[in-house]
Amino acid sequence: MSKPLVIAHRGACGYRPENTLESFELGIQQGADGIEFDLVTTSDQQLIIRHENTLGETTDIASKSEFREFKRAGLVEGIEVSDWFTEDLDLGQMKTLRAVERLGELRPGSAKFNGQFEIPTFNEILNASFIEGKMLVCEIKQGTHINVLSNQIGKLVADEIFKSPVQQRNVKLVIESFSFELLLEAKDELQKLKVPAKYFFAVDEAEPDTAWLEELSTQVDGLSISTHLLFSESNWVEAAHSVGLAIWVYTARAEKAETSIDEYYEQFITSGVDGIFADQPDLLRRVLADRG
Repeated sequence: MSKPLVIAHRGACGYRPENTLESFELGIQQGADGIEFDLVTTSDQQLIIRHENTLGETTDIASKSEFREFKRAGLVEGIEVSDWFTEDLDLGQMKTLRAVERLGELRPGSAKFNGQFEIPTFNEILNASFIEGKMLVCEIKQGTHINVLSNQIGKLVADEIFKSPVQQRNVKLVIESFSFELLLEAKDELQKLKVPAKYFFAVDEAEPDTAWLEELSTQVDGLSISTHLLFSESNWVEAAHSVGLAIWVYTARAEKAETSIDEYYEQFITSGVDGIFADQPDLLRRVLADRG
């Protein structure tokens, strides 16, 4: 059994506020094979990196009086929330915000960096020196930010990649989404530009039906599945591999270890997955190294 890839989930987000350049760079320093991050858009159609198109949990916007009037009701995955939305702010306004740890009580070590790091753009990570020779897993987020775009988000993503130096710097590109439509949209745009990439469909609720997986295998390269699917009674790994699909799992979080850290990560490693999204990539890398 080959060793799984170690993918820094939103960077080394167990140690730094997620989806920041500082978190990404730390993840690479800790031995990750690549980094994963989430793409949404601003009012002026700029691609930025945030967990979703709301800002209340991951930025300091609530402390900024100039943005008080921007808080409004909106929908996130079909649920009405009162928050600030990325599609209501332009990039200049976004750059006045600073990242905060979304799980502050759970991760006080990360939360001590609250207010220090900018909200990064897609362009900034594509041009970062530390990604050379590494993998970028770019997750295109669904949400109401897409409704205000004059261009498809898949085209925005493809154009940013095409203009960037990643192809000259041996960066491996993976496009991921929970939306099959958005995933294929990005694939179509990147193929028009002849940019090589792999495509992963993210799944949270499903059964590994053979006919469905066979159809998927004609259009994508792999699946990203949740931990509860991986450790369910359905054998996702065998089913995916049988039709030629790679399979990754999200998310390994050291805080969820009930016994030892080693035993916790062993569950993921021995499952046979091809990649593991980890919030603490250094710990996963250490366990893999100890196994020899």
